[in-house]
Amino acid sequence: MKLICQAAAGAMMVHLLYWIVTFTVGYAKTMLYQPNIEALWANEHVLQSEVSFGYTVSPIGYVVSFLATAWLFWCLLALYKKFASKPSW
Repeated sequence: MKLICQAAAGAMMVHLLYWIVTFTVGYAKTMLYQPNIEALWANEHVLQSEVSFGYTVSPIGYVVSFLATAWLFWCLLALYKKFASKPSW
């Protein structure tokens, strides 16, 4: 049970790190963006009438990703536990 909790904690840390990095990059791009209105106005095909903010992913994708990462951490922890307990002689 301890191994499963450690694997779930590892998967949670990986997903949290991914979310923080994604949020930070998006925030930095938003704050540093400087539009060039004059250049865009010259070419009217560039001007869009609709705005799209990113994309959406099914919540099932997040669950599957979390379970796959937890399973990977469980395998790595089990292998570490198996080989770390043996004397290396």
